[in-house]
Amino acid sequence: MISDKANRIGSSPTFKVSAKAKAMKAEGLDVVDLSIGEPDFPTSESVKAAGIKAIQDNYTKYTENEGSPALKQAIIGRLKEDYGLTYAPNEVIANCGAKSSLFLAFQALINDDEEVIIPAPYWVSYPHLVNLAKGKPVFVPTKEENGFILTAEELKARITPATKALLLNSPSNPTGAAYTLAQLEALAEVIRGEDLCVVSDEIYSCLVYDGFKYRSIASLGDDLKKKTVVINGVSKAYAMTGWRIGYAAGPAPLIAAMSRIQSHATSHPASISQRASVEALAGSQADVARMRAEFERRRNYSLMKLRTIPGVSCFEPQGAFYLFPNVRSFYDLEFNGTPIRNSYGMAYYLLREAQVAIVPGDAFGADDHIRISYATSLENLEKGLNRIAEALARLKPARKAKRVALNNVVTRVRGPVPVDFRLPLNQRDGLTAETEARLAADVLFEWNAAVAGVILRLKTNLRHVYEMWVENWTPAPAEAGIEPHGVLYAVDGLAGRDPRAFFNTETKTGVVVNCDSYAPVRSLALGLAGDVAGRHFGSCLIRGMAVDREGGGVILVGPAGTKKTDLFFSLLRDPRFRFVSADMISARPAGKAVQAEAIERKAWLPTNTVELFGRLARLFDRSKCENVVIRKEDCPNAECLRAEDCRLDRGGPFCYKAAKDARALLDPSWLGPGAAVRRTQLRWLFVLRNDSVSPALEELNPEDALRILERGETPGIKKSAAAVPKPFFNASFLASTEERIEIEKDLFRRLLPNLRTFLFNSGAAGVNKIKETIGG
Repeated sequence: MISDKANRIGSSPTFKVSAKAKAMKAEGLDVVDLSIGEPDFPTSESVKAAGIKAIQDNYTKYTENEGSPALKQAIIGRLKEDYGLTYAPNEVIANCGAKSSLFLAFQALINDDEEVIIPAPYWVSYPHLVNLAKGKPVFVPTKEENGFILTAEELKARITPATKALLLNSPSNPTGAAYTLAQLEALAEVIRGEDLCVVSDEIYSCLVYDGFKYRSIASLGDDLKKKTVVINGVSKAYAMTGWRIGYAAGPAPLIAAMSRIQSHATSHPASISQRASVEALAGSQADVARMRAEFERRRNYSLMKLRTIPGVSCFEPQGAFYLFPNVRSFYDLEFNGTPIRNSYGMAYYLLREAQVAIVPGDAFGADDHIRISYATSLENLEKGLNRIAEALARLKPARKAKRVALNNVVTRVRGPVPVDFRLPLNQRDGLTAETEARLAADVLFEWNAAVAGVILRLKTNLRHVYEMWVENWTPAPAEAGIEPHGVLYAVDGLAGRDPRAFFNTETKTGVVVNCDSYAPVRSLALGLAGDVAGRHFGSCLIRGMAVDREGGGVILVGPAGTKKTDLFFSLLRDPRFRFVSADMISARPAGKAVQAEAIERKAWLPTNTVELFGRLARLFDRSKCENVVIRKEDCPNAECLRAEDCRLDRGGPFCYKAAKDARALLDPSWLGPGAAVRRTQLRWLFVLRNDSVSPALEELNPEDALRILERGETPGIKKSAAAVPKPFFNASFLASTEERIEIEKDLFRRLLPNLRTFLFNSGAAGVNKIKETIGG
C-alpha cells in the first residue's frame, strides 16, 4: 500500500531521540534532553500580542499564495538591514517553515538525477529533500581540523556535468561552523565559473558569537545573488518554532516556480503566524540579542566541560546552538559486556545508562561524533554533561575488541531486472559485440562453473559479481578443447541502456547489462542451466526448498505467501532433518527412485531469515553479502524504523533483517557437522497453498500434480493482481514457449510417479503435519 518512495524515508533521528526522551520522562525517569534543536526561550510578548490581535481582527482567511505583502516587506527589510541584500517583492516567498522553503526550492530546481553537492556533516533532512525531488545528493566530507568548512578545491573536485546546485548551511547544523568572508569568496570564484546555483540555508544567521561578522554568499555581488536562493525563517532566531514561518529570497523565475508548487500544496503559511512574523522581523530585535548572548554563555560553559573529558575533542562553533564532539576514542570500549561500536551505540548507551538524550553523528554523515544541543538551561547542561563524563569514564576496554568486518557490497540495482528471452540471433550478435568491446576496454573477469552439470562461462567487468560467482558454483575445467555449454555476460557501463537481461536459446547466451547486482546473474545462470540440462541431460531443475531425513528427501514448492521459508527452517530446527537446498535442486529418475542434488555450493539466502533461524546471524558474518543495511539512514523497513528497539539504534554495525533484498552466500556446512548434505533420494513433494477453508492435506496423483506445477498456481491461495504465475513455480524458468513447457512436463512425468505428492495448506496446518505425513 505504501509507496517505495515513502518507505525509503525514515523519520527524523532528532525527533525520534527526543520522543524517546519524552517517553522516558513520562515514565518518571529524570532524563536530560540535549537532542532537540529548539530554543528554550518563549516567543517575545510583542510577537504573541501581534498573533492575538490577528485573531481579534479576524485575520483568519486565505492570504496571498506567496505570503502577505506586509510579511514580504518585513522579510525584504530584514535582509537589507542584516546583510545588505536588496530584493523585490516578486523575489520573495513565505512558506510553512524553512524546511518547506527547502523542499519547494529543490522541487523547483532539480530534474531527475541532477546532483546536489552537500558538505558533510549535514542536517539530517537535506538528502531526503533532494531524493524527494528525484535528485542525487553528493556528499563531500569536510575536516574537523579545517573547521568543517568546504574548501574551494573540494568543491571544484566534485562538480560534474550533472551538478545542479551546492547546498550551503552557515552556521551549520550540526557543527556550528560559519563561513568567513574569505572562505565564501574562495567558493564564489569556483561558482562563478560553473553552471550551478546555490541553496543557502541561513536559518541560524542571527545566532553567531564572539563578534563574528556573518555574511551571506548572495551579498558577494549581483552575479552570485542571481545564482543563489537564500533560505531563512523565524523559528530559531525568534524562538518561534511552532509558528511555522520560513521564507526564500532569490531569482524571480525560481520564486515563481516555488509559488506555483506551493499553490497546490499548503497554499500559503497560516495567516495568524504571518502577522506575528511581521512583528518579529520588523519590530525590536532586543530579544534576539539577549537570546544570542545567553546562547554564547552556554556554548562557552559546555565547551569548557567537554574539554575536561579525557578522549573527547570538540570544535569551537561560531554559531547556531550545537556542539559536535568527537567521541571516536570510545568506540570498541564496552559497558557490562556490551561494546560501543558507533555513534548510534553511543547515543543508545547514554540514553539508557546516563539518561541523557543526544543525537548520533551518523545521522549527519559523521559517525565519529555526537550532537549536543545547548538550547537548554545551564542547569540542564551541567547535569547532562556531568552524566556524560561519568558514563564515558565507566567504559572499559573490551575483552574481545575485534570488530566484525562484514563482506558486504551495496549495489546500485536491486531486485530482479526484466528478462528478454526472445532475443533474435542478429540482435544477440550485436549485443555480444557491444559487451565484448566494453570488456576489452575495461577489466575482464572470466570463470567457468558447473551448474547442474552444465558448464557456463561468466565474462564480467564487475569484481563483486565475479567473486560471488566463483564462490557460488562448483568450478569447471577451462583447459583448451573444453567448450562451455553457454556463456553469460555481466557488463556494467554500457551507454544508453537500462538494467536488463537477455537470453538467446539457440546460442545459449545470456547477457545482463548495467546491473551491478549478483542476483540477476545467478537467476539467469539457473535458467540457462535448466534449459540445457532439460534438453540434453534429462535433468529437471526443481525450484523449492529441500531437506533430507535419513536419506529421504523432502521438497517444499509453492509461490510467495505460502510460508515455505517458515516451514523449511522449522524442519531444520529438528536435528533429524538436514539441509539440502534453500532454492533449487537437480533431479533425475534412477529406476524407481529420484536422485536429487543441490546445484549450488553456497546457499543464496535472504538475510532477514535470521528472524526464523537465529543461528544464521553469526554465519552471515562470515559470508559474502549484498545490500545488508549498515546505516540507520539506509534502512527501507518502515515497520522496523518505527520500532522502539532497533538494532542499529543500539549501535549494531549492521542489520540483517532490515532490507528484504539483502542476500548472503552461506556455506551450508557451517550449520554444523552433518547438518547439510548435497544429495538425497527425493521421496516427498509438498505443493504449498495458504487459505482458511481448504483441507490441510490432499494427496495428488501425478496428472493433477503436473497440472498445478505447469500453471505455477495453487488452488485456494489469495492471488495478487500484480503477481504473474511462473511455470513450475520457477522464477528462473526461461523461454516459456510451448516447446520448452513440453520438455519440462516430460521431465516431471518421469519423476512424479516415483514421488508422493501432496497439496499442503499452510493456513490450516504447520510443520508437525508434514512430519506426520512422512512418518515422524
